[in-house]
Amino acid sequence: MVATTADEIAELEEACFEVARTTKWTQRPIDADDICRHAQRLFEIALREICEPLGRHAALITRAVHYLGTAHAIPPMDEDTEWFARMLSAVVEVARPNSFHEGKGQEFLEDMLEGIQSRLES
Repeated sequence: MVATTADEIAELEEACFEVARTTKWTQRPIDADDICRHAQRLFEIALREICEPLGRHAALITRAVHYLGTAHAIPPMDEDTEWFARMLSAVVEVARPNSFHEGKGQEFLEDMLEGIQSRLES
């Protein structure tokens, strides 16, 4: 089991801040306190995903947050956190499954693996 360090928590908090900054972006000035409050809400959601017995450590969650920040975070999301909570939970489940999959579920895991491999090879 990997123990979470203070540095890893700080990196997770920073990743959440970057997502908050991206989702709150606009062509008008934004109060920095608004971004910080939104980042704190995202950070609290991310912390709930840490489950070290399942291998869901802070560094993994930070990488997942960075992934969401580059792949899915867009300015119109603004204060919405529901998308973040649901998508973070989904990508973490793919990275560190909590259950066994068979049949059609297994087939979809293979589809995801194919897509991921195609991105890693390019």
